[in-house]
Amino acid sequence: MHINDDEFDYIYYTYGLKLYENMPLVEPLEYRENKRIREFVIAIDTSGSCQGATVERFLQKTYEILKNTESYFSRVNIHIIQCDSKIQRDVKVTTDDEFDAYMQDVQLSGFGGTDFRPVFDYVDELIERHEFQNLRGLIYFTDGRGTFPEQPPDYETAFVFVEEGFEIPEVPPWAIKLVLREEEI
Repeated sequence: MHINDDEFDYIYYTYGLKLYENMPLVEPLEYRENKRIREFVIAIDTSGSCQGATVERFLQKTYEILKNTESYFSRVNIHIIQCDSKIQRDVKVTTDDEFDAYMQDVQLSGFGGTDFRPVFDYVDELIERHEFQNLRGLIYFTDGRGTFPEQPPDYETAFVFVEEGFEIPEVPPWAIKLVLREEEI
């Protein structure tokens, strides 16, 4: 149980203390709803240009960011999907230990062309099969040279690019675009 400081109005509170001495007019709210990051998808473009240590550093950094948020649960439902023009591998991570085990032996597969649509179709299938109860979003790590879906998904999506001297493509208006330098990963 947390006090919700965002909705607390100090004006009435201090006015009550001044007017009635030790009697505030408004008490703080006792509860606040935390939107916790429980379910997430990390999609890795395993086409020829996204490989090796860069992908591993991105996965490690993304997982650390998710863990360090105040709303992180100890048990999560994160799917790490490797894909090029089709789904190559999907690993479900529910604990820190499972993520550490995955990172000990990351084996990328694919290395074909890039098409983003199969990942969105696959995630929609996972939602239909009730693999996710409240999917918070999808982060897609890619070089951007592929076919984007035309329709927006029912969850937030971010495309993450590494600045490598190539032109970074425009993303659809429903997606977030993040461009990182190699040293930021």
